[in-house]
Amino acid sequence: MQPKSLDHAGNGRKSTKAGDAARVAHATADYTEDAEKDRVTELPGWGKPEFELFSGYVTVDEEAGRALFYALAESTHSPKTDPLVLWLNGGPGCSSLAGGFMSELGPFYPTPGGKLQANRYSWTQAANIIFLESPAFVGWSYSNTTSDATVGDVRTAQDARIFLLKFLERFPQYANRPFWIAGESYGGHYVPNLALEILAGNESKDNPKINLQGFLVGNAWTDPQFDNEGAIDFWWSHAMVSDETRTGVRDHCNFSNIGPLAQDELQPLALQRRHIDDEECTKLINSMRFEMGDINIYDIYVDVCHYDRAFAEAKQLALQARGRPSALAASIPAPGQYDPCVDDEVAVYFNRPDVQRAMHANVTNLPYPWQSCAGEHVNYSLDDLFSSMLPKWHKLLQSGLKMLVYSGDVDGIVPVIGSRRWISSLGLPIRDPWRPWMSATGQVGGYVVRYDGLTFVTVRNAGHMVPYTQPERAFYLFSHWLQGKPL
Repeated sequence: MQPKSLDHAGNGRKSTKAGDAARVAHATADYTEDAEKDRVTELPGWGKPEFELFSGYVTVDEEAGRALFYALAESTHSPKTDPLVLWLNGGPGCSSLAGGFMSELGPFYPTPGGKLQANRYSWTQAANIIFLESPAFVGWSYSNTTSDATVGDVRTAQDARIFLLKFLERFPQYANRPFWIAGESYGGHYVPNLALEILAGNESKDNPKINLQGFLVGNAWTDPQFDNEGAIDFWWSHAMVSDETRTGVRDHCNFSNIGPLAQDELQPLALQRRHIDDEECTKLINSMRFEMGDINIYDIYVDVCHYDRAFAEAKQLALQARGRPSALAASIPAPGQYDPCVDDEVAVYFNRPDVQRAMHANVTNLPYPWQSCAGEHVNYSLDDLFSSMLPKWHKLLQSGLKMLVYSGDVDGIVPVIGSRRWISSLGLPIRDPWRPWMSATGQVGGYVVRYDGLTFVTVRNAGHMVPYTQPERAFYLFSHWLQGKPL
């Protein structure tokens, strides 16, 4: 565990008198002194950000020494009036800096050569966005209490709410701003649970209020029975598995006792099961994976990464040191072009000491490298993984919140078929029937249906990480939703 706790709610950076004086002077105008301590003035591979960028730690449990790492990228449009959004990647146990901030909807994309390039469809053009590494032990978030590595939905939601309350103390200009939660994948648990936690906290007269307007969640893991049945039918309908294997899996596997069917050996995304004594189901799942082959299950029509980016980075730097141009530089994807190796490039970038210094990160010197998903560092509740979120949805539908579920229609891990089925099971009246929606390019962006209390949207030709695989359509959807404009 970590050898020390952090001062300034988890911020252990050293300061100088001159630096402190400059921060205090700036703070009197727009930001608190504590916020100024989190200001990112320069990012390696980019330089000075053209927008206000902050990152650091917020302690959510003083006694346990538990602190969550965040990054705030303020709006490039109208930071003083645009809404505040919290983005949560799923997993459970995956970093919102890896997904949201650096490879999906944030202001940057990484490159193989250690540089950053602009994301022309960043959601920060419409909102001020917080990217949170949650729960503790994800990314740079930590705890001084070893047992905190065992966690589930309840404490994750509680910690996220505490984080928000302390964040609003550090950035009081957002206290009354319209606030939204957004996420994807296991965000199907994180997002609705946090919404309920905020609603419950807001009911207390003694608690500060969070101005929650609603949420949006993409390719949301919600109900194992519906999502797993939808997955096997999606794979079969897309000619990924045989008739015999599909029938066998449906006949011999209890979908309510299995985590996402397609998740492989990568932790924490391993196939998890309550009961492992069903040999026939295990054999059929193995056959199913063999039949699929080595495909990108998160976006079934794009390639997988076969290139060791860590090796590539070392080669790149070595060639540059000799003054020779690198062939790798020519292979850098253009902004908006799909790069199957983006996760590797993010990991290389965030493990650079100069990047960690610039972002005020890893001040406790974690004994392991930064990873996009926490893997063995987080022991997340299997009971929560297997639980259905449908009872929570029934509660939320009585809340008056504005709720959007969106789904990339070529995602193979939490496919659109399962999402349609669990939404249908809610039995909601249809207000506006199924129809296509058009993106800014004039092309069909996907399809939309509005129920009483819930809107469901598909994003055409988008994978699991919708903002990365279809950035233009995702931004159009996001900005219209926040502004209350119909698609």
